[in-house]
Amino acid sequence: MTTLMPIGVFAHATRLSVRALRNYDRIGLLVPAEIDPGTGYRRYSLDQFARAGLIRRLRELEVPLAGIAEILDAGTPDEVKAAIKRHHDRVAARAAELAAISGRLDSVLAEPARWLHVYERVRTPQPIARLSIRTPLSGLAELIGPAYGRLFAALAAQGIAPSGPPGTRYLTDDPDELTVELFVPVDGPVRDDGEIGAGELPGGLLVATIHEGDYDDVETAYRSLGRWIAERDLVPAGAAEELYLVAPGPSVAPESYRTEIAWPVTS
Repeated sequence: MTTLMPIGVFAHATRLSVRALRNYDRIGLLVPAEIDPGTGYRRYSLDQFARAGLIRRLRELEVPLAGIAEILDAGTPDEVKAAIKRHHDRVAARAAELAAISGRLDSVLAEPARWLHVYERVRTPQPIARLSIRTPLSGLAELIGPAYGRLFAALAAQGIAPSGPPGTRYLTDDPDELTVELFVPVDGPVRDDGEIGAGELPGGLLVATIHEGDYDDVETAYRSLGRWIAERDLVPAGAAEELYLVAPGPSVAPESYRTEIAWPVTS
């Protein structure tokens, strides 16, 4: 005979709240052994103690509910351990990111404002091959490399050689939903394949500066441009651009990166 207990007893025995148990039932994470069809009362079996205990421990490790479901559904003990290790690796990577951000914040608080040299240049309209991606700013670094790979592969398939360094234009400024145009200057016509298409960098006046090194401190370049524009009463006239003069790559050290940051402006 199976021993069943009401939700309150099960909650006390497992140190999970009644509210949490109801939520776990709702999402299918811990379904009661029996639900009374007349009253809706939930009853749990002794066999469910182990699953409840694992859920509680995983929540203490701050595993999200979706991750807990993945672990519980993994199957064999080895598969469960592998799923837990994947979560551990994600947490460790995030901890490293937060430590790096904290270090950069300490530097900003400790040092006075730093300004880069800003210059003006005039550009004539430039034909480009282009590809657009939409992503939150936090996911851009992961997507931009593969997207450039697709762009260059499409150009090679069409027999088109780039005529200048690649770049990006930030067509929207919401960090939670960026639209970013990846482009490569070209001299010949580009055939639209549904993802890769032809475009044009508009001509006109740009204010620009050079950012050297990796992109942890790229905000300094943008602040320098903003200060220059404000001091001269200029008006931004288009999307901010990054031109990768020495682009990231497998054989390029981050300290060697060289990027022109530019804004089209009008007086």
